[in-house]
Amino acid sequence: MSTTIPPWSPYEGRPSLVSKGRKTLTAAFADVVQSRAGFPSYELPDIFAAPNDEGENDAARDLVRLNAEHLVRMFANDRLATFARPLGGGEVVGIDAGLWELDDPLPRFATGAFNVERWTDPGAPLTHRIFVDDAQFDEWLAALKPLGPLTARQVDEIVDPQLRAARVVAARRVNLGQTVKAGSGELHIVASSDPPGVGPMLLSIDEVSELIGRSQSSIYEDEKKGVFPERLKLGSSSRWRKDEVLAWIEEHSAKRGGR
Repeated sequence: MSTTIPPWSPYEGRPSLVSKGRKTLTAAFADVVQSRAGFPSYELPDIFAAPNDEGENDAARDLVRLNAEHLVRMFANDRLATFARPLGGGEVVGIDAGLWELDDPLPRFATGAFNVERWTDPGAPLTHRIFVDDAQFDEWLAALKPLGPLTARQVDEIVDPQLRAARVVAARRVNLGQTVKAGSGELHIVASSDPPGVGPMLLSIDEVSELIGRSQSSIYEDEKKGVFPERLKLGSSSRWRKDEVLAWIEEHSAKRGGR
């Protein structure tokens, strides 16, 4: 059996499709988008029907895509089990985690279905519906922190893929034992005194100030404006995540042509 499911149409309502211990991919993704981005599921068709505008519409679509990519990483890393069932009903079989190595997974979320013989072709006639392990998903979703109101830095990252990539590079350098040092108006890479994965991952305000070569007052002011990473509250003290500070340096290095 094959059928056509218009993209994003499954989110216009929440039909009850029963499968023991499993929930549909579309139902799971609706929960993720609601909790992480604040979009009710019925808004998804309108979000993807809206014209490109290099602004609010594009940012909303990119935010949905980021949530889809986040969930797919859980599938590809075998953290969340997924299953296939023929449209209309039938035997349920597991989907191998390796199949989620897709260039563009978003079409699977748009329909919640795929062609069992042409998995990588989102335009093929749909034959099977996708389900997610219910218990695993609920445990994973419960552990996720809601995004809450987006900071200026988060909005910038959504609309600027290059900026997002720069921050990923900075995080990798932390893991490789490299540090980006700012000072005297220059930015450069230095070897870390700590082996990879070792050393302080949380920084005090004094350490942040020394690392980026800026005064504490300017750091607090930029944090208040939403253009510097937010600190973590640890009891009566505060700390900054080292990888986020390094990512901030990477961002400014790129803007100033420091690479």
